[in-house]
Amino acid sequence: MQIAAVKSSPSLSDNIVRAALAWHKVPTCRTRRALREAVDALVHQRSRAVADFLAKEQTVSEPPSGGTGASTANATFRNGDAGRFALVCDGSTIRNRGPSGCGWVVTSGDAVVCEGFKAIGYATNQIAEIRAVAYGLNDLPQGSTVDVHTDSLYVVKTMRGQFQKGMNLEHWDSLSDAINRHGLVNFHHVRGHAGHRMNELADSLAKKGSTLSQRNSKSPVNRSASHSVTERANQF
Repeated sequence: MQIAAVKSSPSLSDNIVRAALAWHKVPTCRTRRALREAVDALVHQRSRAVADFLAKEQTVSEPPSGGTGASTANATFRNGDAGRFALVCDGSTIRNRGPSGCGWVVTSGDAVVCEGFKAIGYATNQIAEIRAVAYGLNDLPQGSTVDVHTDSLYVVKTMRGQFQKGMNLEHWDSLSDAINRHGLVNFHHVRGHAGHRMNELADSLAKKGSTLSQRNSKSPVNRSASHSVTERANQF
């Protein structure tokens, strides 16, 4: 299915530029938050436009009463409404403090509603794990209830107060901002490489990110890149 290009409001785009310049000049938590809010506003506008388009498509192609339509999970995610989701995420590092990536998978019930990965350049495995959770949470509709599943005991025990945030404070702050977007976020540990299907998928996505970071490290121009897929069949 082809989705028409969505035009962005000039004022929202201008707000992002101004916020980015302010953050570049004075990189504080306040300017970073202002930049994120400006980006969120634009993303919300684009998400609504895409949702309207999909709703029209569904109206045209929806089967007669009694047929099988779009699942509730997919409709909820498309419309940007808060819901309950499971977020499975993982980080990947090629040699510790090397090319790194993050991968995440979002499910609602038995349906995979979103998956993505991001190349984050050179980082430690701990940073990759923290940022994987943050990216996944930021991919979800604001105000959701989220069960985070990660194989990182470092992340789980830190979020439960068992470990102190002595290092990587900037990344913990980013994760806190992502958590604060939602109504409730619970953390669960899942054993890595133990046949957990969603964890294996998140792991493979994270490895795509670290491989891309390694490739980009050899390029004088592109140092980071990201890729995310919503509903797997539709790329926005």
